Amino acid sequence: MSNAFSFKTYYNPYIAPTSNSFWGVVSVSASDAPQPVQQETVVSLVCDVSGSMQGAKFNNMIESVETLLSTAPAGITLGIIVFDNHANEILPLTRIVPGMDQDILVQTFRRSLRRLSIFGGTSMSTGIKLALQTQGALRGNTAKYCIFLSDGQNTEPETMLAAAVKQAADASLHLCAYGYGSDWTPDELTKMAEITNGWMPKAVPNPTDLVKEFTALVARMARTVATDVALQLWTPTGAKILSLSQAYPQWVKGEAAPVGDGHTWVVPVPPMSAKDHRDFVVHIELAAVGAKVVAAKPSVVYIAGGQRTEEKGDQATWMILQQTTDQAQINQVNPVVAGYLGQGQLAASMRSMTEALNAGDSKAAERHRTEALDIAQATGNRNMTQVLDAASGSDVARKTAALGTSTVSLTEDDT
Repeated sequence: MSNAFSFKTYYNPYIAPTSNSFWGVVSVSASDAPQPVQQETVVSLVCDVSGSMQGAKFNNMIESVETLLSTAPAGITLGIIVFDNHANEILPLTRIVPGMDQDILVQTFRRSLRRLSIFGGTSMSTGIKLALQTQGALRGNTAKYCIFLSDGQNTEPETMLAAAVKQAADASLHLCAYGYGSDWTPDELTKMAEITNGWMPKAVPNPTDLVKEFTALVARMARTVATDVALQLWTPTGAKILSLSQAYPQWVKGEAAPVGDGHTWVVPVPPMSAKDHRDFVVHIELAAVGAKVVAAKPSVVYIAGGQRTEEKGDQATWMILQQTTDQAQINQVNPVVAGYLGQGQLAASMRSMTEALNAGDSKAAERHRTEALDIAQATGNRNMTQVLDAASGSDVARKTAALGTSTVSLTEDDT
């Protein structure tokens, strides 16, 4: 039986006798090989049809949904929900099977939409709650997703949205949000992903780009290897993980929680599809190093077929430190670790920029934007360079930056 995941680690294996902490990178990759127990993928597409959606945005959303219904890959279960002040199920959850006439789904979608009165307010919780209700009867080895699209700000009490997002997290429904147009709030979309362990949100300022985003995301979801995933790091007695952040595909500052056995630290991982990989930067402090010590052993824990499975990296993936007085060896810089630490500085600068903007301090925001732009250029992050170039005069660019720092993979070529 082939493993669902593989590992690589990057670090300087040499440490001075007077040092007791080090930085490393753990890279986790999902296999492309078929697994013995396949994940059923269920996707609820939840779309905003409030008043601000009228016009080109609405027309392109409808065209994108219809294209998705026509081309969705066989094997997934797909449903459509729309919301304004209230939520309505436009297409019940339907399993796509080989040879199905998927144009029938388009016709059902059109008939159901014509019966509705839409273009009211923006009550986001209603769409999430209806997705929870329609997926509530699902059992077994199921990957549950909600693709959430909104072009505006929530008009209901914030507590209602927070309660709905918590319910989604409790039900293992992963929210993957899109900010459509320019009037959405980055903080709302980011929290949806963070709380439900979904993929980080994206901005879609151009309505014509929506169909590409929908079809690519659903195709990726259809190839889910595991959703209930956690990266585990075993460390020796007395060791402490000072920080552990996801470094790729987005920089997401996080914390590793100790299990309680004195050795194991755990960090939740968003769903992974075939060939996906995620990189994590870890800072470990050791009680004592000695002449040589195993400082960390990676593993992944996930649920498949209702059973808990743990896959461990072999000895080649362990982080093993060796004391030396050779200053040349001590001063070696692992390029992967150094590169991701630089991208961590980029994330910190962008976070400071968005905080200054939210506080109305335009001078501080511009100072942090310039600092972040310099780092983005130095680390070769073209995407964030473009965003930051435009951020001084573009509201959409500022909001895109606030969604999280898109990073450049430093390990993908050799995984």
